[in-house]
Amino acid sequence: MSAPVFNDATPSPVPAEAQSALRLEFVLVAITVFLSPLNYLRASFGYVTLGDVFAMLSFGVMFGRQGLPLYPFGHATAGWLVGVLMLTGGLTLGSALNGDLLNGLVVVGQYCFSLLLLPVLILQRPRHEVILLIKIFVASMILVMLHGAYAVEYTPDDLRFVSRNGRLAGLVERENATGALAAMSITFTLWLYFIGEIRRWLLPLLLAPLVWGLLLTGSNSGLLLAAIGIFSLALLSGAIRVLLGMVVAVTLLVVVVQIWGKEFLPEIFVERVFGALESGDISAAGTFDDRLALMREAWSVTRRTIFLGLGADQYRVISMYEAPVHNAYLLLLAEGGLVSLMGHVLLIMTSLYLAFPVWRAAETRWFGVITLTLVLMLGFAQMGITHYYGRFWIMPWILAMAASVAASIDRDEVPA
Repeated sequence: MSAPVFNDATPSPVPAEAQSALRLEFVLVAITVFLSPLNYLRASFGYVTLGDVFAMLSFGVMFGRQGLPLYPFGHATAGWLVGVLMLTGGLTLGSALNGDLLNGLVVVGQYCFSLLLLPVLILQRPRHEVILLIKIFVASMILVMLHGAYAVEYTPDDLRFVSRNGRLAGLVERENATGALAAMSITFTLWLYFIGEIRRWLLPLLLAPLVWGLLLTGSNSGLLLAAIGIFSLALLSGAIRVLLGMVVAVTLLVVVVQIWGKEFLPEIFVERVFGALESGDISAAGTFDDRLALMREAWSVTRRTIFLGLGADQYRVISMYEAPVHNAYLLLLAEGGLVSLMGHVLLIMTSLYLAFPVWRAAETRWFGVITLTLVLMLGFAQMGITHYYGRFWIMPWILAMAASVAASIDRDEVPA
């Protein structure tokens, strides 16, 4: 059975004032989801985004009507909370004893906001609301890609949205992150199609800006994540027709790109990705060698930080490259010790624990599929990023988990 919540739906009539509060709450949450990838819209004095403002407004409305869910993750809530406590506790202890405590508390506060407050807003919602929120996230990313395509074409010297080497950073302000979010949005869009929420004629219209935006980022990791997402959806669905359709579509796409790719692909994609794929020389694929050097350095550093980390944001201080290692696992081990790393792993395991029973049940399988797929994609993405408390990283994770939580609630409410 799902865990009890204050805002659990009942068949009794809802007063007009309560209905208005519920509508206002959902509108505010929907705006929060829409703004989550728009990292550009933030304060100059610190990492406070416009989406955070609406998140706090949503929280206030929920709290005012006594609608905060006590157990947002259902029976897995304890595991999630312990994971957050371990992750943030290791960073706090390392910051207090080895690093900068004030800076450490800022980083810990960011993690707590993303990993504790945002799930309260999104999880324990009915299935139709979760699906709508996922559609809103996809719509936001389509807007990001349309804006980015315009910037690359007409304002390529605007360094706010386009990097010096011509890669799309967009409103997310990060090239690889934009590529990763494009891959996740492509996966969400295909999932919406497979569950019957998107008509066939609309699918290519939605995928086109997402795919083109992914190409404009010139992101090797984004392309890999898209492949992981597409084939995970097909494999985990257990539907032979879906798997065969994916294989045929991808094969045709590869043939077309191989023969005519240089005629229509963006220049930055041909330069950074296509050339490396043709030559088989991975060192030609962007900054792979630089990141590998940072990971080698981090591996040697972590031998001294198993029990006590360096403290949040302190890796760049001791690094000979004066930069954080772009691997969340190694960075947490270096800055928060084994406790923080195990906390991070526990969060991933909690997500899988939520999804697995939903995936095993035939009537809810697709909802488990999207959770498992997005967690897998995020697990790979975190091998190439630093701290991941950014709302643009957390929101797709929460939305994917919300799908499994909603499916569990609906299944449990079906009378025997």
